[in-house]
Amino acid sequence: MTIAEREYGSKHHLGNPANAFRHALWVILITKKCLKWQNNEQKVKAWAKQFTDWHEDFSPNKALERAMDLHNNAMGLRYFEQIKDRNEAETVSFLKQRASEAVKVLTVEEVKSIEDKLVYID
Repeated sequence: MTIAEREYGSKHHLGNPANAFRHALWVILITKKCLKWQNNEQKVKAWAKQFTDWHEDFSPNKALERAMDLHNNAMGLRYFEQIKDRNEAETVSFLKQRASEAVKVLTVEEVKSIEDKLVYID
């Protein structure tokens, strides 16, 4: 949250590219931090996915918002493979670039059709 606030102010609370950035960053940071205690990357990634997916169930949104958040969490795990050895500044820069390329979606079906980019609704 602190990084998202620093980079985007309060905009990351909306369904926009800043929010997509925050979701992807969140799962990447969780994964990186957990790897310090558990040296099994597959287990850590599975747990990070389970935890971030659970958060969407715990704090439910409308269907499109939920699909967007789950998608951006999953993209964070995909991006992790590309940036796992980068420092925080490099990770933030990488994700800000991806957020600038995020795709606006209008339906849950559109979210499901996007495979390699962050998505947003606002």
